[in-house]
Amino acid sequence: MSLIDTLNDLRARELAVIVQYMRHHYVLTGADGAALADEFKEVAITEMKHAEALGERIDFLGGDPTTKPSEIMKGGATLSDAASIDLASEEEAVGLYRAAVKEADAAGDVTTRRLLEDILADEEGHMNEFRTMLGK
Repeated sequence: MSLIDTLNDLRARELAVIVQYMRHHYVLTGADGAALADEFKEVAITEMKHAEALGERIDFLGGDPTTKPSEIMKGGATLSDAASIDLASEEEAVGLYRAAVKEADAAGDVTTRRLLEDILADEEGHMNEFRTMLGK
């Protein structure tokens, strides 16, 4: 698999979690859910920026940025369910971004590595947000 393929896989994931997190923003109810619903929206907006940056990099490298999201994990009508699902998504993303950073480094692509490191830092922050929601 090429670096462009890896970037497209990451972009597909970002597109999926945008939908997932916005859904959670819309459907959360109850005192706790309503109070934290906007945090899901803020994370989704950050993920939109990730998808855009990845798309721009893919295009620069001569690839065709995907427009198809990967599988979306919809569930989560309660705060606990939504935060648990989204935490799992972020934990997976952190692992994938760490591997992609190594791949970009091995390819000698410093610019892509830096982009991926910046996104990785955001994903680790999102993980912390969802852990906090769950009281972990």
